[in-house]
Amino acid sequence: MSSDSNSAARHASKNYTIFTLLERPELFDEHQNVGGSAWPEFMVHDPVAIANWDKMMSYFSNDQLSLVIEDQIAAVVNMVPLCVEGDLTKLPDRGVDWGVEKSVLDHENGTPPNALMGLQVVVGKSFRGQKLSISAANEMVEHAKRAGLEYVVLPIRPNDKQNYPLIPMDQYIKWTTPAGHPFDGWLRVHQRLGGETINVCHKSMSIPGTISDWESWTGQKFPGSGSYVVPGALNPIEIDTDQNVGRYVEPNVWVVHRVE
Repeated sequence: MSSDSNSAARHASKNYTIFTLLERPELFDEHQNVGGSAWPEFMVHDPVAIANWDKMMSYFSNDQLSLVIEDQIAAVVNMVPLCVEGDLTKLPDRGVDWGVEKSVLDHENGTPPNALMGLQVVVGKSFRGQKLSISAANEMVEHAKRAGLEYVVLPIRPNDKQNYPLIPMDQYIKWTTPAGHPFDGWLRVHQRLGGETINVCHKSMSIPGTISDWESWTGQKFPGSGSYVVPGALNPIEIDTDQNVGRYVEPNVWVVHRVE
């Protein structure tokens, strides 16, 4: 355990210690289980993530964080280093899928990173409701600072958007509370931590599957072609029964933290 990469913090009367998977490779299985515990089934079938996940975990084990409380992983943070251009308004529309592919290519080509891209923050089921996600989000910025990077770029999945799947993301992110803060809770967290909302990445993830796949992933039936609202999805999924295909294209929101 190296003193420059581990830290202890207090939040909601809980102490946690941070370990990377490079430091604690024996935590890998538990880390993966916690990381996958918050998502609807269809979200783990993004072909770009599937094709690159093992490489990311191997290449970037020092950027996969476990927040540990009393020998249990309370939360995980998954990040990848990559090089971004100075004009952050041009971050790509493909969001997550772009960042996953670029991080692997940058590493294999020897391109030095200047940013971390956050993939997910997930709090374990027994630790939810303690605001650990706020601490975990802050730890992303602290990790980038320790690494000497300039930015943390996040294709944010707004937590509350799933309740409004028919509202375009461009419209949704303009909603505010009476106090003028973002309506969405996860966007509010990042604003309070100093994050800047840049733009919507409309095609952040693209998940195709057969009709049978989608019925298995969702427990729903899709008897005809059209747009369907699916629990956990931010947009409707598009079903084409003639082609035997369903496709979900997830919009996210680029949020940038500039590391001081």
